[in-house]
Amino acid sequence: VWSDHGRFLTVGGFGNLAGGMDFYDRNKMKPMAQYDPLTGNDLGTKGNTASCAVGYGWSPDSRYFMVSTTSPRMNVENGVTLYKYNGLEVRDENVVSWDNKKFLPNLLLAAEFVPAKQDVYPDRPQSPPPKRSGGEGGAGADDGGATSSTSTGGGNAIKTAAAPATYVPPAGRYVPPSARKSGGGMSLADRMRKEREGSSVGVTKVAPRGGVIGANPKKGPVGMTNVDGAGGKSKSALRKERQRLAKKKAEEEAKAEAERAAVEEKERIAAAAADPMKRAKKLRKMLKQIDELKTKDSSTLNEDQKKKLASEDELRKELESLSVS
Repeated sequence: VWSDHGRFLTVGGFGNLAGGMDFYDRNKMKPMAQYDPLTGNDLGTKGNTASCAVGYGWSPDSRYFMVSTTSPRMNVENGVTLYKYNGLEVRDENVVSWDNKKFLPNLLLAAEFVPAKQDVYPDRPQSPPPKRSGGEGGAGADDGGATSSTSTGGGNAIKTAAAPATYVPPAGRYVPPSARKSGGGMSLADRMRKEREGSSVGVTKVAPRGGVIGANPKKGPVGMTNVDGAGGKSKSALRKERQRLAKKKAEEEAKAEAERAAVEEKERIAAAAADPMKRAKKLRKMLKQIDELKTKDSSTLNEDQKKKLASEDELRKELESLSVS
C-alpha cells in the first residue's frame, strides 16, 4: 500500500493472511528502522503484525498507517491500531485519543482518515532518529492527518489530530567514525590493518609469479579455454583448426569422387568391348530418355536430368564408335 505522497510503502497480508507488515522508503530502497520513543534505541526493521485486520490506509500527510478490525467482517476484538510511517505502533494517548475497549466486541463499523486536499501536507522524508536518553525528548509523534472512526455504541465519530514533533539536532560538529578516538584508541580500519600486519609475521610461503598459492598454473578458471597450459589452444586457434580439417575433408571427398568416376569409365569401356550389342542397347535407351526430356520445360528439370541432357553428344559418339546397326 503506497502512501499518498508515494514515498513510503507498506507490504503486508491482511484478511485471511497473518497480517505481517513491512515498511519501506522508496527513495532509499530499503526497509525503515524503528526507534524506541523513550530510549532512542534502534529496534530493527522486523515490522509489526496486525491480526484480524479488515480496513487499512495511510493518513493524508503520509506519516501514519492505520489498521482497523470492524464489524460485520469480524465480530470480535473490534478496534483501531495506529502505526508511524516506519511501522512503530503509536501508543501515545495524545495521538491515540480513542478507547478501543468501547468498540468491543463488535461495535466498530468503519475507521478511516479524514481526507485532505492535495497541497495541504508537504512531502516529508523520514525524521532523524531521536537522541538516546531516558526521557521522551525528540521522540514525539510526527504531525499527521486526522483519523475518524464510526461506532454503533455511542454513534459519535472519533477525530484526532497529531501535533508536530520537535527535533533537536545534536550539538557540535559531525565527526566521522574513523576519526572518533578516545583514550588513545584506534579506529576499526586501524585495528583491522594492525591485525592483518600481525598475521603476516612469520609467513614464508609466497605465491608464485603470476599465480595464486594452491592454484594449478596449467589450468585456467572453470569455463575458460586453457591458453597457457601445455598443449592448450585458444578459441581462435581451435576455429582455424576446424576450418583446416573441413577443407581437407572436402578435398578428400572430391578426390574420391574423381577416382570413382574414373573407375566407372573404365568399367564402361570394358563392358562395351566385351559385349557391344548390349552396350549399344543401353545407349539407345539413354538417348530415348534424353529425347523425352527435351519435350519438357527446362525449368522443371532437376540436376540429374540436366546432366543427362548434357551427355547426349558423348553418348551418340560412343554409339557410332560401336559400329552396331
